[in-house]
Amino acid sequence: MNDQQCTSSSFLAHVLGAVILIGFCNIAVAIDSSVKANTATMPNIECLFNWAQTFHSDLFSPAVQEVQFSDPYTYRYYPTTNSYVGVSSADNHVYYQGPTDLSPRDLGDLSIFLQESGCGAIPYPIIFIHGLASSAETWAAYIDYLINNAKWTFGGIPSYNHGTKMVDISCPTNPNPVIKCTGNAGNFYTLNFSDNQNLSLDRQGGELAAIIKAVLDKNPGTTKVLLIGHSLGGLAARAYLQGLAQAPDAAAPIAYQGDVAKFISIATPHQGSFWAQVCHDDLGIPGENSICDLFNLSIDPHSTAMQELQTDSSALKILNDLATHPLPSDSIYVSIIGTGQPTLSSLVNFQDGDGIVSNTSQNLMEVTGNLPLQQKSIKVDILFREECGNEIKIPVVGSLRQTHTCETTDMGVGAEVLKNLH
Repeated sequence: MNDQQCTSSSFLAHVLGAVILIGFCNIAVAIDSSVKANTATMPNIECLFNWAQTFHSDLFSPAVQEVQFSDPYTYRYYPTTNSYVGVSSADNHVYYQGPTDLSPRDLGDLSIFLQESGCGAIPYPIIFIHGLASSAETWAAYIDYLINNAKWTFGGIPSYNHGTKMVDISCPTNPNPVIKCTGNAGNFYTLNFSDNQNLSLDRQGGELAAIIKAVLDKNPGTTKVLLIGHSLGGLAARAYLQGLAQAPDAAAPIAYQGDVAKFISIATPHQGSFWAQVCHDDLGIPGENSICDLFNLSIDPHSTAMQELQTDSSALKILNDLATHPLPSDSIYVSIIGTGQPTLSSLVNFQDGDGIVSNTSQNLMEVTGNLPLQQKSIKVDILFREECGNEIKIPVVGSLRQTHTCETTDMGVGAEVLKNLH
């Protein structure tokens, strides 16, 4: 391999924000420098290489599509950073060689990296659920990555049609860039609720129940889905899982059908949000009617959703009464918790969180306690970005930032989503 010199020889496997620090020094396995095109590269290996170069451009740049081969290695070389990443067919291990390394180092079994990167076999269709005042478009960055880098099939955008009482699965119209979409079978979907500000949690859960059935019908042979819900979308998922979902124009709840293998909630306010409580309050500031107006999030402070997101709402009390409405024990639960911003939990108290929902409220395990469920929680610091976050100044309180709306495009959150799909 090229023996140009550089000052760093460590590999920070920080894929979409998940940190794996591996040092490489004085290593002792050689790869022949001769190369040729490999036309039989396994798709999951290409996915792994895309994973590395997309989220580690400091280590692997410029991005390349060509895969090279030098028996027994399938690999890519990145001239700007003078580094290699490869997989050996001799042992199915991943290897890395940095600019100061004389030879590559064994990082470990390929199967481990495939799970970390979300590559390899996809166990079930995945349904991404948007949050309050949002839509399927909030997952645009994931759609692009999963289609173009992970090579997944995008099934489309399912939504419940109240006129036909059926689920329509559409594809984005005139997307830029063009998005490959089947409108039918697929590895993943990004739903749209018919109205996510004035639908109650149980009605959102009812639409989700119909969408899950439609997705399974489009994928014969599959019996379960994975649910990934951001913010309010996570509560809609819980309403279905806990048998509280209701179909439109129906009084009886929809029984859970045992069809959710795993539920990943992202910054979901399992215990509500202080902001929902004070959105109704008149601030006494000219031109601003409520605190919600300061964050400019296009939220109706008097909507059904805002009423149910209040920490003392009857909807949340029912949802969190797990003795009466238990979470199914055969599903797996993962709470991804956005942190890094002081978050008001009352008029005078702050907690860590994402500026809108406290870390305590985001953690489903704070609700489930010691119940015998397969569950875990993961904290991710969310970087403030002006293109998605907001900063406001409140008299007496001071300057506050919200990164809640940054979470569906945050690299660290994305890393945990990929890691926890299997």
